[in-house]
Amino acid sequence: MRSLKDNSPRAYTLRARADKQAKTHRVLAEAAYELHSTLGPSKATISAIAERAGVQRLTVYRHFPDQEAIFAACTAHAFAKDPPPRPEQWRAIEDPDLRLRSALRQFYGYYRRNRQLLANLNRDAELPVVAAALERRAKLLADSVSVLRGGWPLDSSKADRMATAAIGHALDFGAWTSLAITQGLSDEEAVEAMLAFVKSAAGVT
Repeated sequence: MRSLKDNSPRAYTLRARADKQAKTHRVLAEAAYELHSTLGPSKATISAIAERAGVQRLTVYRHFPDQEAIFAACTAHAFAKDPPPRPEQWRAIEDPDLRLRSALRQFYGYYRRNRQLLANLNRDAELPVVAAALERRAKLLADSVSVLRGGWPLDSSKADRMATAAIGHALDFGAWTSLAITQGLSDEEAVEAMLAFVKSAAGVT
């Protein structure tokens, strides 16, 4: 049973204020994300976010007191909008060829959709908040390699080492950029090229 206080003018005012604060936070996070995606994190200043969101700089400071808070909100918005692939989903695929093919398709699709954002992050890697984010992405790729390297018929430690390195290279944003952007391959063609590369490195025919 709801208390009479729940319907009091004060309770209504507090809820309305909280809703307004949450909406402002979302608008600011989206503004920061748009700046990261177009100009890069180094250009996503308090003034730039305020201008993009149409608010005063003080409003931005109230929600994001530092660069870490801005980057965290931007990352949360980006992951809600388009989450990166996760290695757990490939464990159930027993065939290593099909498993790697599925992973590459997901990663390459993600890279294409977020190409400019990822390029901006790499460009601004000297920023501490960006460096930390790139370390987390490197951990995700390492976890992905651990999942994807299993099941290949590797008959030596060298083949294992070569296959692991080849899979890691195939998952890298730079490898996709070279094949899909510089060389002009479609994502599916890039997947086929990297599959052939991994098999060759692992000595698999």
